[in-house]
Amino acid sequence: MPLAAFHALRRFTFQPGGAEVRRFARTLIGCLLSYGAARLATLPELYWAVITTLIVVTQPSLNQALITGRDQIIGAVIGATLGVLGLLAVVRGAAPLAVFAIGLVPLAALAAWRPTLRLACVTLVIVVLIPATGTGSPFERPIDRVLEILIGAGAALVVAFLMPNRAINAAHDRAGEIVRALGELIALYLRKPGDARTAEGLHRRSAAAEQALDDAITEAGREHILVPVKRSRENVIDKVVPMLTRLHRDALFLGQAFAGDTGLAGRLTVITREALGETADAIDALAKALAATLDADKRWQDENVKAARAAFERLRQVADQANASMEKNTVLSFVLNLLVTDFGDLVTTVEGKGDH
Repeated sequence: MPLAAFHALRRFTFQPGGAEVRRFARTLIGCLLSYGAARLATLPELYWAVITTLIVVTQPSLNQALITGRDQIIGAVIGATLGVLGLLAVVRGAAPLAVFAIGLVPLAALAAWRPTLRLACVTLVIVVLIPATGTGSPFERPIDRVLEILIGAGAALVVAFLMPNRAINAAHDRAGEIVRALGELIALYLRKPGDARTAEGLHRRSAAAEQALDDAITEAGREHILVPVKRSRENVIDKVVPMLTRLHRDALFLGQAFAGDTGLAGRLTVITREALGETADAIDALAKALAATLDADKRWQDENVKAARAAFERLRQVADQANASMEKNTVLSFVLNLLVTDFGDLVTTVEGKGDH
């Protein structure tokens, strides 16, 4: 555990542009901004602005920050509105506890239906049960409470927009993870077509990464950075997504070729099995090289692209040898050719030649 903490601290220290440092800075700046704004507004309970900022700004994505900020504001407005109605009853002689209990029923139902609006219940507590200080009107507290929430949520959203999480980096990481998983899956089918349990695990891992990639690209669009990314050779994530889907289908097709013909593996000659083993090694190496090209860190992009091209040429060579050693017009030969074609398209894309 201490060693893991050391490595985490080292990554935090030596990556000034990393996501951890960005989240750290966003949290501090958001809190300072909300505190300063609430102080300038002379709000009596300005700590609620800072609390709201912390709740919103620490969300893992801009989309979640927007949703959380919106729900914080809506919850505060609903709770304050119901609290004002309760105060009208209190100033006419109703018991505060009884008013609170009655008002809590619909708000508790609201929080049960939509937990993100639970701040309405908290606001009701503050407005009805906590006595107002000073000689001001008891109705000032709901107004102040809403203003504090507005300032806190607004400060958090401003900082989140100015210092986004850079979801495109997460998209690149997920794309690399998909390629690695698919490389392992295809290599497994070629080496051990009967290992269904491991194949299923790799399939689930790839499918989960594909969903995470879709989410990251959607988030990147909200951060308004996907359009310029499309024009850069180093950032081809938008073009890569459909190709990864094709490769996943190829991998499943390969597994079905063996599953649909249980005697296929047994009919392969020794030469063919050796050739397929070399093909599996080549696919595994190519997948790792492609994953490196898709990594968010582009400092060695040229070297990574060259390595991917060399790995693909090796795959094409050994796949041709495997096809030459097996029966003509077999499903396995067809799938191998399909894999080579789709891997070739992916390599061409990361080289920045996909539009030529």
